[in-house]
Amino acid sequence: MPDFLKRPTLLSAWVAVVVWVLAYGLLKVISPDGLDIDSAEQVYFAQSWQLGYGTRQPPLYTWLLLSLKPAQVSWALALEFGRYLCLLIWLGGVQALARACGADRSVQAKVLLAHLGLLLAMWRVHDSLTHTVLAAGITMWASVAAARALSRPAWWPVVGLLAAVACLSKLNAALWCLSSLVSAWIIILQPSLRAQPAVDGAGHAPARTHLLWMLLALLVFSAAIAPYAHWWLTQPSGSVSLARRVVVSDAHLPMWKPMVRVVLGALEYLLLAPLLLALLAWRVQSPQDKGSTMRADVGRWLGWQTTCGLSILIVIMMVMKASHFTPRWLWPVIPGTTVWMCVKAWQILDGADRLAAWRARAVWLTWALVAVTIGASALRWWVPEINAQRCKSCWTDRPAEQVSADLHQRYGSQPLRIITGDDHLAGILAQVDARDSTWTSNSVDLPPPADFVRDRGPCVAAWITMDQVQAMPDGLRGLVGDAAVGVPLAQARLPMPRAPQRAMWLLSMPLPESVCNKARQ
Repeated sequence: MPDFLKRPTLLSAWVAVVVWVLAYGLLKVISPDGLDIDSAEQVYFAQSWQLGYGTRQPPLYTWLLLSLKPAQVSWALALEFGRYLCLLIWLGGVQALARACGADRSVQAKVLLAHLGLLLAMWRVHDSLTHTVLAAGITMWASVAAARALSRPAWWPVVGLLAAVACLSKLNAALWCLSSLVSAWIIILQPSLRAQPAVDGAGHAPARTHLLWMLLALLVFSAAIAPYAHWWLTQPSGSVSLARRVVVSDAHLPMWKPMVRVVLGALEYLLLAPLLLALLAWRVQSPQDKGSTMRADVGRWLGWQTTCGLSILIVIMMVMKASHFTPRWLWPVIPGTTVWMCVKAWQILDGADRLAAWRARAVWLTWALVAVTIGASALRWWVPEINAQRCKSCWTDRPAEQVSADLHQRYGSQPLRIITGDDHLAGILAQVDARDSTWTSNSVDLPPPADFVRDRGPCVAAWITMDQVQAMPDGLRGLVGDAAVGVPLAQARLPMPRAPQRAMWLLSMPLPESVCNKARQ
């Protein structure tokens, strides 16, 4: 076994990251798949600069895409670049937080590799979770700044700025802000930590100093988040109703069930490498071993932040009687938990000569999970064909160019204003022809682009159904109303190469301009 595998270095760890990114990037380049639902939604958002793009998703990731995409670059390339940029921001934060915890370069490398073995990083991040990954990356860096602020209070305004940026990435990052503030005060007020020796030449400042800098941090946070917060709170969909829709509130649900869902979700979030390494270190450690050398204040802050974050989330879920919970919601809320677990585990395994055999097994396990993560990319070549046989919406099989060509052939070569029956169709049509302006009637959280009313192109309704012709979706019918009465319905059969026995149907009809003009009413 080569030495760089036996004793991972930061160079070998980042080479593994590059191989991981290139493996998925190459697959995306050669794959004939169209945009997934997450990517199509981003294209829909990015038709124009706006303060907000619906109450469901904050605007930062869309602003990032609009900033990064040159006019001559395709949306597919821009979306993948943005996706992996967010992942690299997150992984850079993982290494930085490990260093802030007191980990040496060897432990930093192994912690970085362990995070490639995170279950969420093995699959979901390559076709969705873009807002979540960006928020997790920013809260990870905010955790680094908070670790510095524990000994250098002047860092608190940086924490406040990063906290605001995180909330502009994903709304649940607000739970990180609250839990981090509470946890910091718990640590600052502990006399045992106040008596510690200086860290990096900085002593522990009195609580009053921390308070003054935290107040400044609050001002920075408020100034940065205020414009979007005002926009969001004045939207008709409402914050409470949005939260209830997301967690699927059920008034008849027993109070204990949401708590169980969060606890089980937290265990799933920690899979695979962080939880396995923590269990291994706990199992082999003995009282005479040196144990972890993690910075005590940072370690305790991360422990308290994890406890507070989970506790706040459990209370919210129980009060709202949530019947739905997914582990990915925890990523921006407790981003440092996995780093804390991995640093502690590796410092224990590295701290005693008698654990050399177990240390070697842990390294093998980590590299095996990295290999599984990279190898999982190959599965994506066959998954689309399997899904095509049974998918209900078949997002990635929709022939965007053919759909756009059919609509322009029927309703004119000039730019069209298209009201679609779902979010995905609005996105892929905007991707194919940037002159067209699309809007979806499917969700109150997706407003029309800024130029939808200003433009005066033909107004068209379009929707796609699977396997057979179906009536206009309810949301579209409610918007169109009587304008569709007596209007001929155009139909086009769209074959599915991966499933010849199936077909999609594109249905469309012309609408009076008044229907498109009332989009912003």
